[in-house]
Amino acid sequence: MTIDIKNNLTPTQPRTTGEGRSVAENAGVRSGGAEPGRDEGGSGDRVTLTDTARRLSDLTRSVSEQPAVNTQRVEQIRAAIDQGRYEINAERIADRLIAMEKVR
Repeated sequence: MTIDIKNNLTPTQPRTTGEGRSVAENAGVRSGGAEPGRDEGGSGDRVTLTDTARRLSDLTRSVSEQPAVNTQRVEQIRAAIDQGRYEINAERIADRLIAMEKVR
């Protein structure tokens, strides 16, 4: 199967972007051309993070560095089960489930 793609644009038709600007106009903006309300000598767009965003980023990085499973705790529980000294506190489990539902 062969697909024949043709460029139907004539030299007098400027290609346009989805924003109604021609490609050349957008290129001028990207390359530092003047735009209303923009500082001519500025370096372009800037992004500033809030303190909350920085803290969230730090927390995300910290959590991603932690192991997914606390193997030491798993081994402690496994040993307690094997030795018959692991007790299940149904009331504590129920209280925590209720507390989780209240948060939602």
